[in-house]
Formats: sequence, structure tokens, C-alpha cells
Amino acid sequence: MIFALDSQEKVLWYIALGIGLVVILVVIVLLTLLSRLVQDIDVAVDSLWTVTKRVAQNTTGLYQLAGTGSVLRALREELLRHDELLSRR
Repeated sequence: MIFALDSQEKVLWYIALGIGLVVILVVIVLLTLLSRLVQDIDVAVDSLWTVTKRVAQNTTGLYQLAGTGSVLRALREELLRHDELLSRR
């Protein structure tokens, strides 16, 4: 059976196909933008991960600095005593 379409039905079919094409193109553009955004986020997260690992490595020895203040105070007192002794001579 052959279906015959009049000109108005053909126009409606072309309009529907055109709308479908536009929708497909919009979806392609949006998916491309989403893909680029995800790649940018991935690069930023990778960079942040590297920086946090470096910070963690740099702060592993901070507990050793806890006694530095008392050592410096003792050193200052000793230096003041030496200065006083040397200034008397």
C-alpha cells in the first residue's frame, strides 16, 4: 500500500525533521560543553591532590619544632650571660 501525502503533510514532516535536527545539534553542543567542563574539573582536582600531598610531606616534621622556643630562650639567656661576662673585661 502506498501512502500519498499532500503538500501540507510534507511541510509538517519537514518541520518535525528540522526540529529534530536542531534538538540533536543542541544535545551535541551541550554534551561537548559538559565533557570539557568535566575535563577541566579533573585537571583541577589532580592539581589540588598534588598540592595537598606536597603540603602533607612538608608538614610531617613540624612536631620537631615544638621545643624550639624553649631552646631559643635558653640560648638567648646563655648569650646574655656571655655578653655580660665579656663586657666586664
